[in-house]
Amino acid sequence: MAERRFFSANEAVDGRVTIDGDEFHHIVRVMRYRAGDELEVINGRGRLMVGRIEAVRGRSLQVVVERAEDFPPPPLRVIIAPSLTKGHAMNWMIEKLSEMGVDEIRPLLCERTDVAWSAAQLRRWEKIAAQSLKVNRRTWLTRILPPVAPAALIAAAAALPAKVLLDIAADRKLSPPGAFPVLAVVGPPGDFTPAERQLFRAAGFLPALVNDAILKTETAALAVAAILKND
Repeated sequence: MAERRFFSANEAVDGRVTIDGDEFHHIVRVMRYRAGDELEVINGRGRLMVGRIEAVRGRSLQVVVERAEDFPPPPLRVIIAPSLTKGHAMNWMIEKLSEMGVDEIRPLLCERTDVAWSAAQLRRWEKIAAQSLKVNRRTWLTRILPPVAPAALIAAAAALPAKVLLDIAADRKLSPPGAFPVLAVVGPPGDFTPAERQLFRAAGFLPALVNDAILKTETAALAVAAILKND
């Protein structure tokens, strides 16, 4: 079995898959892989390929696929919807939630969210999630949706059987629900506004807390994921 796993979204053509970009740099310049070395390649869509480097050309390399296995999509179970946060904190949160195997991340644009976002940032988050597959040994990417306002999230989640509102004022601690998928929303610095909390409650989101501490958005999101994934 290959010792290291790498990511490429490229499709295999004639039994060969190309690796380029930052992943190429990491394999050749950092890890010092050469022609003939064996490695694993995942595409984030359920395919695991094992092969050997055939050639390194310019800024890409080709891997001859010796065997491949396809895995079905995992069932949707845990969805985390955290408020958008600034720069590094958001990237770190995406990385850790993806490593933990959260199925979907749906960032929120709340009234107290003071951060803008762009399509380039979404691509950056997807790239971070892809790198997490090399750590957690999963074969399907964590899906990251574009940020939306609470009302849009509530409408999209209407059919979900379990919905949680993280709330420091709640009278019960968070625990894995009896039904999945479960969606948990995490507020921005300063928390949700009273109107937002009421909106979530009216839509069937059950208030819960992690502990008696006020947590940063990214800390709370990871704590929630750890509890919900521990089922």
